[in-house]
Parts: sequence; C-alpha cells; structure tokens
Amino acid sequence: MHASAAGFDDAPDPLLALEAAAEHLGWACLRADRAELLLSAELESLTVQLSAQWRAADELLQVAAMWDMPVPPARRADVAALVQLANTRLSLGHFELWGEEVVFRHAQMMAERDLADEQRARRLLRRVAQACAQYHPAFQFVIWAGKKADEALAACLFETVGEA
Repeated sequence: MHASAAGFDDAPDPLLALEAAAEHLGWACLRADRAELLLSAELESLTVQLSAQWRAADELLQVAAMWDMPVPPARRADVAALVQLANTRLSLGHFELWGEEVVFRHAQMMAERDLADEQRARRLLRRVAQACAQYHPAFQFVIWAGKKADEALAACLFETVGEA
C-alpha cells in the first residue's frame, strides 16, 4: 500500500521517499504503520528482508536488513569474529548478531530538507543491499564450510583485474 493513501498528515516523512525508491527498484514494500516500512529485496544470491523506521522526535531513520541464515551455536564465535572484521571495512552501517541471526543495521539523522529525496533513498537502499550481498558469502563460508573469519573474508572480498 502506498503511504500517501494511508491517510497520514503532512508531517515530513522519509519513509515516503524510501517507499518510492523501493518501488523504483522493484522491491516489495508494505507500510506497517506511520513509522515503519517493511521491504523485501530479491538480490542475485539472496532475499533480504528490510525494516525502515522513522523516529520523528529524534529525526532518526533506522534501517535493518536480514536474510534467512540462522547461526548455529557451534559457529557463533566465528560468526562474531567475522562480524567484527567485516565492520572494520564498512563505510555505512554495521553487522550485528541478534540472537541466532545476522543483521545489517544503519541509522542516520535526517534534516528536513533531506526527507523527501527519493534519489538519496535509492542510494541508501542500494548500499544496504550491496553490503548484504557482498558479505553474505563470507557468512556462508563460516557457517556452512567451517572457515575461520579471516579466511572467509579473504575468499569473498577480492577484486578482479582485467577482462577474461
């Protein structure tokens, strides 16, 4: 449901821009309530579920993303080590362990002039999706292949040079 049809007043709302950006990207979205937008992104190698929350009193936009990949207790320490290593490489957001799940989170203060900027919202959603897709293989290597965090990170974070 498009937020403008939800009967909300004219208060500044960055979730409107995020909703328009998600629609432009072809992502499913649902306005849960005035302060939360739920999104689903079909990426190349995984489906990511996102929640965007607007805390108007704090002028704070929070985005959380997760995918279906529970962390077995026996792999938790290695996944925590990977989270720590991955976070040192991120310029936006961070990974966390929430119970048995890996979550990517980002929060930012929003000035009123930035609230309705759909292009900025699109860039934000793309960067969150990119971080999830880029590090997803490393989490798979740790959880399913039993690799150590540094090995998993090295295996998935390489740059190709030239053309084949």
